[in-house]
Amino acid sequence: MNLRLNVLLGMIIAIILVAPSDSFARGGDGEGPSIVQVEQTKDGWRLLRNGEPFFLKGGCIVRGGVSPELLELFTELKDAGGNCIRLWATGPGTMGILDAAHEHGLGVFLGLWMDHPVGHVDSAGAFFDYTNVNAVLNQIESLRVQVELYKDHPALLAWGVGNEMAHLTAEADAQTLEVRMIWRAINQTAAMVKEVDPNHPTVAVTAETGDWHQIDNATQLANWCPNIDIWGINAYETMPQIRDKVESGPWDRPYFIPEYGPQGWWSSPQCSWNTRIEHSNTVKADWYKNGWVNSIEGESDRCLGGFAFAWDTLDSPLDSWWTMFDHEGRPTECIDVLYEAWNGTPPENRSPVVTGIGGLNCPTYQAGEMIVAELLATDPEGDALEVDWLIGREVFDADGGYLWETTGACDYLVQGGGLNLEVEVPEAPGAYRLVAWARDGGGRTGVATTPFFVDGEIPDGEVPMPFPVDDYYGPSGFMGASWILNRTNTASPNGACGGTGHKFTVNAPPIAIWAGCAWQFPTNNWGTAPGLEIMSGGTAVKFLAWSDKPGTVLDFFVGTEGTDGFAVNLDGVELPLEPTEISIPLDGIEYEDVVIGFGWTYSQGFGDDGAREIYISDIIWDGPPPPPPCPLDLNDDRRIDSWDLGIVLMNYFNTNAGDADANGDGFVDQQDIAVILAAWGPCPE
Repeated sequence: MNLRLNVLLGMIIAIILVAPSDSFARGGDGEGPSIVQVEQTKDGWRLLRNGEPFFLKGGCIVRGGVSPELLELFTELKDAGGNCIRLWATGPGTMGILDAAHEHGLGVFLGLWMDHPVGHVDSAGAFFDYTNVNAVLNQIESLRVQVELYKDHPALLAWGVGNEMAHLTAEADAQTLEVRMIWRAINQTAAMVKEVDPNHPTVAVTAETGDWHQIDNATQLANWCPNIDIWGINAYETMPQIRDKVESGPWDRPYFIPEYGPQGWWSSPQCSWNTRIEHSNTVKADWYKNGWVNSIEGESDRCLGGFAFAWDTLDSPLDSWWTMFDHEGRPTECIDVLYEAWNGTPPENRSPVVTGIGGLNCPTYQAGEMIVAELLATDPEGDALEVDWLIGREVFDADGGYLWETTGACDYLVQGGGLNLEVEVPEAPGAYRLVAWARDGGGRTGVATTPFFVDGEIPDGEVPMPFPVDDYYGPSGFMGASWILNRTNTASPNGACGGTGHKFTVNAPPIAIWAGCAWQFPTNNWGTAPGLEIMSGGTAVKFLAWSDKPGTVLDFFVGTEGTDGFAVNLDGVELPLEPTEISIPLDGIEYEDVVIGFGWTYSQGFGDDGAREIYISDIIWDGPPPPPPCPLDLNDDRRIDSWDLGIVLMNYFNTNAGDADANGDGFVDQQDIAVILAAWGPCPE
């Protein structure tokens, strides 16, 4: 339940800048630690911070360091009446975030990231074995360093001991011993925290209450976690049931909601091609409002507060599911409702009210057809609205899974336009999403989206062109001295609607050495599994590349003889200092399933200075899109002629004759002959 936005940005891997705990002097300008306690009174439970009641009115922050954008988010949160933020993990920028939060009058619920166990639902490839006692103890000791480092910061409120640790597949959940050891490790870690820092409570965060597990989360906590002070329950569409679920279980201490928001994509309705139907901003705002008013504040005798997910900006204007701000930091109606709930009055300038895109309900188009759409939006103050309409490949895969790491490129159809749109659908068949952002004149926005499908003749299982390589392939195939490379995501030079960008930092000693990276399907596949089936006729793999240092020379390639039966190389390319398009030609290359969709290598000689940055972005496998569908071409020769007429005549007077029933009335007769004759000639191209 935790694949949210680009949440956790790779889960913000817990890398600690080790420093002695007494070096804290800069945090809070030398103030002492806050003292946070959990207290039970005759009226219920409450949180005390330095002796004063403190109800958590928070937002989830999904970034790892201080930036001007982060400070703006803090200001928005404080102005809205919020008093705290949540971080899932620590990292190099944590102390700066704590300092900035404190300067803005915000507390911090700080996570201690525990590695997810084998069989975790949201962490494919998770490997940590909690039955390995030594590994558990080593992890606890590494977390001890983090507690020592941050425990005296005045912004600190509480420690999150792991996140959704027992959110397991059914198969993993059936391993009773392994599951028990996960909960025991949570308790052992909490015991360490209490030993090092008695001033802040411990929180175990779970995915909902876990009723679907063989043993629910409340029972596990009650049985195995006496060192946990507060239960953190991440909840979305199930928020109205949380209090009743808590009351019906054995947990006898307080709880709060570390993540809440609109209905999750995992439970939303789907189109016939399995993509998800997204609520409009206005519907999402109701989820935030009702979640806070009814299920958090309304249960304040036991619920200690909550954190809205996600109090942060978007990476792509196409990926809007968890929208509280847009990609440029503009607030939406989801912020407005919490502002009013926390302050008692709405903001002076309210966001546009966006209730949907009219006239479209999971439509399917043929190539060349027109989308006719209307954004249903008004402004509370009556301001004129400007609408940005854009389109992009679907953000959900064919199974309805959220492609949060590889949201593809998009195209602005209209910027600063009106509420109505009429545009031709893309040529390439496949699943798409139409997105409309409405802006007022005061810096606020709202959004609605709708999925649609373009039909076309695609051989079963083959990917149509053109397509972004990062939509299917992952940069997982590190080669050579891979230890000299570090990869992170970076923004596309083409802006918010650009493709996926990669930054490779090279730190090589002055010796002869080489390294590189291959984009693989599936990830980590060196030919032991089939590759991606791509339609034939590809013309080139195009991409942007540049470096921060002159003289950076790379060899690029597509495919390898060993994995794909072909290899196309573009050697000796000196990277420019500015983003520049480079093309690897594919003309005449025959391929079937392709394992290595793109790659590069870097090499240097003895004495060379290897420190440099390499940027690769917007990788496109280019080629002609599939032709428009031609359903009356019964023999697949792209013509409607005597061969097709013959197939109809062979099935004359038959029922259930499939494509030979040209008019689809269930019976082959003279009307079907008339349909064939009316369409006589070549199929559209």
